Amino acid sequence: MSLRINVFVLLLGTTATALPSFAQEGADPYILDPLILRAGVDKVASQVPQSTSVVDSEELEQIRPGTIGDVLATIPGVSGVGSSSFFGQGFNIRGFGSSGTAASEAGIVQLIDGEKKYYESYRQGSLFVEPDFLKRVEVLRGPGASTLYGSGALGGVIAMETIDPGDLIAPGQTSGGRVKLGYASNPDGALSSVAWGWRPREDFEALAAFAYRTLGDTTDSDGDTIIRANADTANLLLKARKTFGDHHVELSYQHLEAEGDDQDFNQLEGAQIGLFPGFTGWGLGDILTRDQVARLEWGWDPQNNRYIDATVTLSYTNTIKDVQQGSVPAEPIMDSLLGRRDYALWRLKAQNVADLSGSGYSHYLTAGVETFRQDRSSTTPSSSHPEGLTRSAAAFAWSELEWGRFTVNSGLRYERQRTEPKDSVAITSDRVDSEAIEPQISVLYRLTDNWSAFGSLAFVNRMPTVDELYDGFAGGAASPDLKDEQGKNVEIGVSYRAQDLVRPGDEAALKLTLFRNHIDDLIVRTNAPAPTPAYVNVERAYLRGGELEASYLTGAWQFGGAISVVDGEDQDGTVLDTLPNDRVILSADWNASPEWRIGGRGIIADGRDKPSGDHRGGYGVYDIYAIWSPENGPLRGVEVNMGIDNLTDRDYVPATYLTGPAPGRNLKLFLTKSF
Repeated sequence: MSLRINVFVLLLGTTATALPSFAQEGADPYILDPLILRAGVDKVASQVPQSTSVVDSEELEQIRPGTIGDVLATIPGVSGVGSSSFFGQGFNIRGFGSSGTAASEAGIVQLIDGEKKYYESYRQGSLFVEPDFLKRVEVLRGPGASTLYGSGALGGVIAMETIDPGDLIAPGQTSGGRVKLGYASNPDGALSSVAWGWRPREDFEALAAFAYRTLGDTTDSDGDTIIRANADTANLLLKARKTFGDHHVELSYQHLEAEGDDQDFNQLEGAQIGLFPGFTGWGLGDILTRDQVARLEWGWDPQNNRYIDATVTLSYTNTIKDVQQGSVPAEPIMDSLLGRRDYALWRLKAQNVADLSGSGYSHYLTAGVETFRQDRSSTTPSSSHPEGLTRSAAAFAWSELEWGRFTVNSGLRYERQRTEPKDSVAITSDRVDSEAIEPQISVLYRLTDNWSAFGSLAFVNRMPTVDELYDGFAGGAASPDLKDEQGKNVEIGVSYRAQDLVRPGDEAALKLTLFRNHIDDLIVRTNAPAPTPAYVNVERAYLRGGELEASYLTGAWQFGGAISVVDGEDQDGTVLDTLPNDRVILSADWNASPEWRIGGRGIIADGRDKPSGDHRGGYGVYDIYAIWSPENGPLRGVEVNMGIDNLTDRDYVPATYLTGPAPGRNLKLFLTKSF
């Protein structure tokens, strides 16, 4: 760890600062100890024996994100991969995740309203989300949530929640909504949206939201174009919920439709013209990006039976990229990269949460089963995008026991998977069967009313994906003999929260997590011709590091800071290529008056040496914002949000980017009217 990082560690230890804006629901009086919704039964962060972060609606208002990457950039341990383009988003948690060209997105479970999102296509993004519809994002670092959400979550879980009718309807009203207009300079774009919630009766509510976003060029600090998006993006969100006594039925549908004209095919790195002699770049195309999430849920929660709280969910998600030649003959796209590529995923999941609590202890047991079918298809046969089918079935159980000062969580997940290539895959017809058994346990002990200590042990299996088994890019052979990645993750940590520390009414919270992950049979790309397989297993790899988050609230001020550090190597001592920068995140927020809120945040990153010999230098990037919300007069209900990202127009390249640079300064202005 560099001297600069050590200085900030000392600073955090003396001022107790951290990520801000953690609002909490329920009876717990602590503002800075957020409720965690996706780690089992709802509980505050300090009592979850896992490294977690929450970005709630209040912080989303401060960030005014143009992409999901803008949200996750504020979270320690999470880094963007490839670029910050709306269509080039991929993510890395603790050194696991997207690599931009392979299939390691499978190391992170991405959820939106509980449904899995997964997409992989050569030099294009993996996650497409309209951030204006989000009200909350949780990140559960490490494999602690893999029991509930899927095998192989070596990096962790990114859980996104969209707005509900209750977020728009004022108390005592039957309907309510908002209208929003926004502009950003980098990428050059505009947003207009409207959302409306309706609750005519207590047993029924509905929501409709529409957002239209235009996206232009992204430029670096010198004003040079990095990525050309040139897209109009229409987004729709529909929800309805009806209650029938102890039963409920809920239906939701999300649709993103982006039409790009002369858009860079390579949304991770841009055109890269002249990358090697005679190379005309990756080309410009007319590219359609479509993302759909549909879900139907039935629930039964009888008030007189605490052993039943059951839900059954049927869902369908699909992500599509349809690439056609653009109108610039000098920048053609290779024929093998044209056509439509998509992932269609059907999933059926049933689970029940039983309250087994007794005198002097609480005990909740979640048990369930799920099955899914993923269809990866392409209209253009391509060795770098093999078509295939993946079928999976799983059973899981998750126990949460609180007794005295102890909390003991334990889980077991069993999953079977069958993967087979379609007829378009010429290099093999082998079908591959895999299975994963994932036990885990964690213990938290409340040392005092303020301090808790925790530790966990989790075993995780990531089964190979279609890409890894059947990819034949650059002439490589198929890899049907790949073994599962097997991870053993150990974590220890402490959490702290207190009130009235320095002055009456102040509050502080802190959570420190240290981890070590031992991975056997890590899957890596060889980039070698046949007969060498395109992917092979590396005998062993090790990742270790930690996250520190803390916060302090006093009067009208809230201060924040976080540190994330990670290191990793294989069995030969070679540093892993997927490591992010070690980072410090600092923030401050001031309620200057009932109408004005002013704040800023900074990300200070240490440099990182890449295995190729490339050095990614350290950097500091700072954002500021101001929010004006008149409480009286004709402008009551109006909010004006002004912000500047990368205030100093810093030229930098994060360690997880394939190339660079990152975007330069971005000016933002948003106007919202609630009704």
